[in-house]
Amino acid sequence: MPHKRLLPPLYPVTPETMSGNRLAHWTATLLSMGCRFLQFRRKSGGDDEKLEDLRLMVEMVHRAQGLVIVDDRPDLALLAGADGVHLGQEDIPVPDARRMLGPDKIIGFSTHNLDQFEAAIEFPADYLSLGPVFATRTKGRPDPVVPMDIQKTILKRSTQPVVAIGGVRPENAAELYERGFTSLAAISAFERNPTESWQAFKRHFP
Repeated sequence: MPHKRLLPPLYPVTPETMSGNRLAHWTATLLSMGCRFLQFRRKSGGDDEKLEDLRLMVEMVHRAQGLVIVDDRPDLALLAGADGVHLGQEDIPVPDARRMLGPDKIIGFSTHNLDQFEAAIEFPADYLSLGPVFATRTKGRPDPVVPMDIQKTILKRSTQPVVAIGGVRPENAAELYERGFTSLAAISAFERNPTESWQAFKRHFP
């Protein structure tokens, strides 16, 4: 896939509480630290507010020559001029999203067990995520933690970049890179102090 080289060792995901000026400040802070790949995630609120915040975020990140992907919503990604989407098991199917977005946009896809991962290998996605790799409270009803033996099997078999999601924190970053994950996606770790978190993660970059 053309975007393998674009996937960084870490990408922050917007916490649900971030909107408006708080989101702008959060984004600016991470850009100042050298972050150039962010995921916009917003489960609540109206689409008008989501689109307004996403457009601002895309403008800021593109000005810094970075990339923004959007959680769940290829329609919002298109409207805001974002660089791609990250889709879940119950979102628009990856082949349909690829037809909608075209060949040049980034598409990631979430998997939570071996069966889902093996099915996703055939999808026109640029990368796959696997998780939760640790217990997480970001979701109200999270999927079960993927057993270690399944993680190892998937990482050994995959020909695509694999992103670790769920419970990712600076203190377990080195272990996840050692397991073979290409990249890590983190939400709650960046909610309170993105500067400290970025610096803490960066010490473990491969």
